[in-house]
Amino acid sequence: MLLKWKQRISVALSHGSLTDAQYQVLDLRGKGMTQQQTAREMGTTRANISMIELRAHRKVAQARETIEAYRSTMTDHVIKIPKGTRFYEIPTLVLREGDRWGIHMQSNVVEIIRMVKDIKPSCLSKGRTTRPVPFVFNKMGKLRTGTPPE
Repeated sequence: MLLKWKQRISVALSHGSLTDAQYQVLDLRGKGMTQQQTAREMGTTRANISMIELRAHRKVAQARETIEAYRSTMTDHVIKIPKGTRFYEIPTLVLREGDRWGIHMQSNVVEIIRMVKDIKPSCLSKGRTTRPVPFVFNKMGKLRTGTPPE
């Protein structure tokens, strides 16, 4: 009993959520074999290979969707405050962008104003921005000025 459990663990680690048969079918088909040739190699029918392959492709598609969903939670969001924006409008624009994404920002109006004033060289002249000012925030609402890491 314990041996079977360990075998399942090693399969999960080596093939992800694919069974041994699903992995082997995808491997052989990826090498250019037909379903009939794959069936002969594995000692089963072409119809069975077809079903195994279909289920394997469904699992792969689901795994891709899962990875994409995970990546979307980790993505930084960027808002670029346009050149010429009034200084006092910046916090509202930033906070509204967080609202648009359903993210509660950890920074308040005063902190956002400080961030803008701390940008070197200054991006303000006569109460307006002199160049685009990027703000970056993550899913947790952590805000900073600058561009997201690549």
